[in-house]
Amino acid sequence: MKQLISGLILAGLFICTQGCTYLHNRGNDAKDMIDLGLTFSKKPQFAFFYDFVPIIPIGYGEVQGQFAGLGGGQFTSGTPHYEQSYGAILWGQEKLSFGLSPEELDSLSESERNERLNYQRTGLIGMVQGPFPSSDYLISCPHYLHLGWIGAVASPRYTQMLDFIVGWTTLDICGDDNRAKEKEEPTSE
Repeated sequence: MKQLISGLILAGLFICTQGCTYLHNRGNDAKDMIDLGLTFSKKPQFAFFYDFVPIIPIGYGEVQGQFAGLGGGQFTSGTPHYEQSYGAILWGQEKLSFGLSPEELDSLSESERNERLNYQRTGLIGMVQGPFPSSDYLISCPHYLHLGWIGAVASPRYTQMLDFIVGWTTLDICGDDNRAKEKEEPTSE
């Protein structure tokens, strides 16, 4: 019992020495573990897509509308959503965005757009072609269903789950800790 109490005290002291950012980063890591919510579109659109840990993509989807739920590491209720996916078992590709409006997407160059849309090729042939996804969606299992004006997104993000678990030891395998601070810091020119 003494060892348990001593361990808890040491763990508490460790967390206190890390400051507020430590627990804030763990919270962000928890929000990154899954994309889960509903999609809405003004015009009828269609998505029926599944990609088993990006090795076996099956289906098609193209949705440009709004998203409500947990997506891209943020809770939202009506943020712009874009999803385009194709899969034929050995080859597929995916583009996904939470928060970029059609106007913002149109204003980006092709390489910037692909980066912001988490563009990746999947399936055994697609993975050889590249590009490889960012760590955000490196090992994920996207599920998109959108029929007409409403749909659902459920995508477990396994690399982010591992990042959450090892994050408690202060390791950051996805390189996304302190991201709020990085966004606030002005860039030097």
